[in-house]
Amino acid sequence: VAVQRTKGPMHWVVDSTGLKVDGEGELKVRKHGWTTRRTWRELHLGINADTQEIVAHQLTLAYADDARQLKSLLRPIDTPIASGYADGAYDRWHVHRLLAYPSPQQPTPIEAIIPPCNHARCKKSKRRYRHIEARNQRVKHMNKVGWEKWKVHSGYHRRSLVETAMARFKRIIGPRLQAREWTRQKVEVQIGCALLHRMTHLGRPQSYKVEA
Repeated sequence: VAVQRTKGPMHWVVDSTGLKVDGEGELKVRKHGWTTRRTWRELHLGINADTQEIVAHQLTLAYADDARQLKSLLRPIDTPIASGYADGAYDRWHVHRLLAYPSPQQPTPIEAIIPPCNHARCKKSKRRYRHIEARNQRVKHMNKVGWEKWKVHSGYHRRSLVETAMARFKRIIGPRLQAREWTRQKVEVQIGCALLHRMTHLGRPQSYKVEA
């Protein structure tokens, strides 16, 4: 899917949401319980916080680990990334290592804006590693200023943009996949992302300075 080029490195935000494949309506389930098998797929999205475009997507089975999809989401992006935003489910050492030592197409380390898990502690290491030092600094900062101030200082509010993108996908494209075959489901998601791109380009307001 073609995306707009930004002047500088992007701020990248990731998250995932569930899409129904087949099953029963929520009202029927509440009244009578489950009577047939319910199947889900997990849609993983990566968006550019500045343009609000979906720059990467991945469709997996419902039980797939969110954090393990990050490498696949990062692979198609050739625009430099300044920072990556994700929720606490992505607070894994392999995620921090991936962002600190990205692929050759990313010239500099990606700053991980990921809240440490509850009761997180600094990790000791005999050698110096970018991802360990960066997370240790984040843990110390959060312990010092608290959760609310850390969100303000780090710009963590940007993460809400990917939640907006997921809501737009479900509201406009739909919360349910119509295709039943796996490869067609992936194509359906790709078409949905392309449609949202087109709507974003047509509908976003253009602001500019004018003479007084």
